Amino acid sequence: MWLIIIPLAGGYILAASRPGLVARWPVVALTNASLVLLLMVMGARIGADPDIIGQLGSLGLTAFVLAGTTTLGSILALCLVQAVLPGTAGFMAQGDGPQGGGRSLTLLLLASVLAGLALGVLALPPGAQSVLGVLTPWLLGLLLFGIGLDLGGSGRALVRLRQLGPGVLLVPAAVIAGSLLGALVVLIWPVLAWPAAAAVASGFGWYSLSSVLISPLDPALGALAFMANVFRELIAVVITPAVARALGPVPALGPAGATAMDVLLPVIAKGAGREYVPLAFFTGAVLSLSVPVFVNLFMSML
Repeated sequence: MWLIIIPLAGGYILAASRPGLVARWPVVALTNASLVLLLMVMGARIGADPDIIGQLGSLGLTAFVLAGTTTLGSILALCLVQAVLPGTAGFMAQGDGPQGGGRSLTLLLLASVLAGLALGVLALPPGAQSVLGVLTPWLLGLLLFGIGLDLGGSGRALVRLRQLGPGVLLVPAAVIAGSLLGALVVLIWPVLAWPAAAAVASGFGWYSLSSVLISPLDPALGALAFMANVFRELIAVVITPAVARALGPVPALGPAGATAMDVLLPVIAKGAGREYVPLAFFTGAVLSLSVPVFVNLFMSML
């Protein structure tokens, strides 16, 4: 948590206190370059993981369907929130809006992940996972520092978040509800019992924690949870800018789920606009705290 908060807050404080100095820095170039590198490393880590590649044949389709339906459910639920929550529709009109230019941003993000996947599958030696694991937090920290600089230069985002008041809780609540409703796909495609599908969906994109919680009770379901939430994160990387462009910035927070507070935060900043970074961070934090609660709840029903 502190590895996320410190660079983000440090960049914000520096930009707010020394705007003249920060204005001379290539902040946009810094965030763009570090975002591309982070996504390439993320793709390479997945491509170089023999467990993920080995399970694609047996679990891949089920995992991908669950990732898709839980993502879609979250987006649709947030469309309702955007319609009823005072102030959210006005954010885009008053704020800075998406950065990076719509379709070109989507293509850049997709190309970065695919390049990393190809590198991981085709070129990296078995021991590369540990090196990539060390690189990831440093790249994420650099990227969050750049986002903090951008936020501090704007100075409006935290004010906008306070304007929402208690209604801000509707955003993570909608992602939870939409994800669990998305798991209802197993009622028409009966590959799992609904509590099992709901336990997988309750990872909300946090693949490492959800799989760790589920695997001791059901190793096969734990592997499915890991893969489904990895797919959800990859889907979020690709579609977040398009969702922001087509449906608005609040629904664009849905695909990321719990990862809205860390890995997907830069993608949201680029796709939905920097004004949504505090809301995304808050949403991701609430969802992260909710993962063990909901996973254990649904596992107890099996």
